[in-house]
Amino acid sequence: MRWLVLVSILPVLSGCGCAGQKLKEVEEIPPLPDSGANCTPRAESCNGEDDNCNGLIDDELPANSCGVGACANTGPSCVNGALTTCTPLAANPEVCDGKDNDCDGTTDEDLLPATCGLGECMAVSATCAGGAPVVCVPLQPSTERCDGKDNDCNGTVDEGLLQNRSNDRRVTNNSSSSDFVYAGWSGTQFGLVWQDKRDNANGEIYFAALNKDGVRLSAQDVRVTTTTGVDAHPALAWNGTRYGLVYADNTAGNYELYFRLLEANGTPVGNPIRITNAANASDWPDLVWTGTFFGLAWEDERSGAGKEDVYFQKLDASGNKFGPEVQITTDGARQMAPILKWMGSGFGVVWTDTRFTQREIYFRRLDGNGQLVGSETRISNDGADSAWPDLSWNGTDWATVWHDTRDGNAEVYLARVSAAGQKVGGDLRLTSATGFSGYPSIDWNGFQYGLSWQDDRAGSTSIYFAQVNASGAKNGADLKVSSGTSTSSFTTALWNGSTYAFAWRDDRDGPAGNTELYFAYVGCP
Repeated sequence: MRWLVLVSILPVLSGCGCAGQKLKEVEEIPPLPDSGANCTPRAESCNGEDDNCNGLIDDELPANSCGVGACANTGPSCVNGALTTCTPLAANPEVCDGKDNDCDGTTDEDLLPATCGLGECMAVSATCAGGAPVVCVPLQPSTERCDGKDNDCNGTVDEGLLQNRSNDRRVTNNSSSSDFVYAGWSGTQFGLVWQDKRDNANGEIYFAALNKDGVRLSAQDVRVTTTTGVDAHPALAWNGTRYGLVYADNTAGNYELYFRLLEANGTPVGNPIRITNAANASDWPDLVWTGTFFGLAWEDERSGAGKEDVYFQKLDASGNKFGPEVQITTDGARQMAPILKWMGSGFGVVWTDTRFTQREIYFRRLDGNGQLVGSETRISNDGADSAWPDLSWNGTDWATVWHDTRDGNAEVYLARVSAAGQKVGGDLRLTSATGFSGYPSIDWNGFQYGLSWQDDRAGSTSIYFAQVNASGAKNGADLKVSSGTSTSSFTTALWNGSTYAFAWRDDRDGPAGNTELYFAYVGCP
């Protein structure tokens, strides 16, 4: 708006006779919006106006706040006459720093406690206090006692203190050879299967049920096979209601594998099921139960005599094949006597391999469907003879044991293999004695391994036992289990839910050439 202003021009200089009026145009200073005499004050709101008539627009409006903890954020609630939205800062995983990192209204919460120490030294502590990390301190060890506890906190229990609690218990009693014993555990009892020549010189498969202490549940052995050929090398696994048995039979002219279901007392169910049907021998099977089906591994000469490969096959709960056979090895040399174990979501298999001048130990993984995973892992590589492995899963990784002549005589070695199939660390020597130490067997009981093997350090071949922690370190002295003065050999070790038990062949009873089966378990004196 412009105004016309009348101005009187007065004489300012002497002698000026000028007089009159002139109009002058001036600019008006505009008033603030809604201010001035006509402004009616009201509560300020976000609208781009001076509602409270104080000369300021959208003032005195509260700031926006949102989020909690480390996510808290603030900002203006009105910009250019428009309301704004508050966005919390991003949350982060909770850490021990006295702050609410994950923005849930509490500080240093949900931080898992720490555990440290082994055995009786194990301690549990908070990991955070007052916003600062807390270090877990193990309890102090004590002298080892035979009480089922790891008092000295070295990862094994009662080491050096266990004894043969059952004494040697004779399982078989006949004048002909009993051999190739294999033990299975049902959760309440042992099932033993073996080759027995009491009926003919070729050998048949027999079964005996024992309680967890090795006491026979029936006075009579159960004859499982009746053939005109040789039946040998049985393997046994419990499927929750019955045993599954696999064995080799050469009635057809060469060794083929057969399956048989057995009741808990050994009574055969149904007829034998032929599993393999290929040229040359199929032999040395091993059998495991996964919870839904059996997994079977064996050596097979279908590629030519003396050119064994390792194969795998799935069997249902009744022993019927399903899915394809899987050839695990393809090398042109001999891959022999596989050991198969289940680890909850897949299989591990080890075998003796002759692709080099000397025998070596190899490992391979299979997935839960029996398909190959990754590549072969060479376990031993020392230029000496390495043979007859066994395998066990401890919930985290595998342990394989075998006998090895790198030291001049056969000794037992252990190697760890990761869940991914990679060898962990080096080979660990577990025995150190004059003479032969070999044919080891290993089983995990939830906190340590039990290892058994045959050893002739005392002059005659005997069964020995040792405890090994999860890292593969042997603790305590070797325990001589068998008490005979003749030859005790080819042992198998199994955990029975409370202690380790063993079965082996023994020739103490004669006559010459006759071997019988014995059983023992270890415990505190």
